Amino acid sequence: MSVGQPSQSKKQVSNSSENAPAPLQRGRGFFHEVMVELKKTTWPTLPEAWRLTVVVLAVIVAVAVFVGAIDFILSQLTARLHIIK
Repeated sequence: MSVGQPSQSKKQVSNSSENAPAPLQRGRGFFHEVMVELKKTTWPTLPEAWRLTVVVLAVIVAVAVFVGAIDFILSQLTARLHIIK
């Protein structure tokens, strides 16, 4: 057997791309699965959505006030102790 010739004992490996679906078909399958999952979703009612929105905004305001207060306290402390010039 010469160096440039392939061995006859090697098994041929089938190309996996031959069995793969076309990209358009895969895309359709994906969007079909998305629609099936969205139909299973329990969506909040309008009053629930508004209540949850108010809760989120209240938490954002509370965190902003807390971080602002910590910032103010640390700024005053560093100014009085002359840590930062």
